[in-house]
Amino acid sequence: MKLIVLKAEKRFIVTKKQLKSFRESGYLPGTVYGKNKNINFFLDYYFIEKILKNQTINKFLISINNEINITTILKEIQYHPISEKILHLDFCELNKKKYITYEVPIKHKGLPRGVTKGGEYIYKLRRLKIKAFPKDMVDHIEINIENLDIGDKFYVKNLNTKQIVILHDSKSVISSVKALKKECNEKEKTENTNDIFKKDAKATTK
Repeated sequence: MKLIVLKAEKRFIVTKKQLKSFRESGYLPGTVYGKNKNINFFLDYYFIEKILKNQTINKFLISINNEINITTILKEIQYHPISEKILHLDFCELNKKKYITYEVPIKHKGLPRGVTKGGEYIYKLRRLKIKAFPKDMVDHIEINIENLDIGDKFYVKNLNTKQIVILHDSKSVISSVKALKKECNEKEKTENTNDIFKKDAKATTK
């Protein structure tokens, strides 16, 4: 997982009017929550906005006034309900001896065998909730779906993850390949036709 350095300035108590003025000047308020301490600060709005547009999960080394350095992960983003501009960021300090719980996206590798036969690939889960020690944190989990045939499912229990705890039921379905409705209907028609032939055959032998 990538570590990004964020230069920050410590934020002391300010009024709502002052906070608005800071935002208009390109500063974004944030808070880092750690053991027995919460530190408020300002970040460069446009720098952090550019990073967040990539929609990747990163560790952040927050350097406050070039004196305090805290390794964190972003926990929450507050947006303006109308303009959708970022209003505030919450970070959580990482402790190398403690698990951190967070969500990661699932990346799919390969083209399912069933899709090449006309099947449809269905996403059941797009993100996974996991926990890991800071040194083992990942920004995504990749699954190989090349061998999925029509009717097959990829379960959480099929994941091969070491040093990471998946916080989902092992029987949860991540994705599957199903036959298209047209193919299902054609199969039903064939089965119905076969039944008719069998009935006709029985009637003839009587």
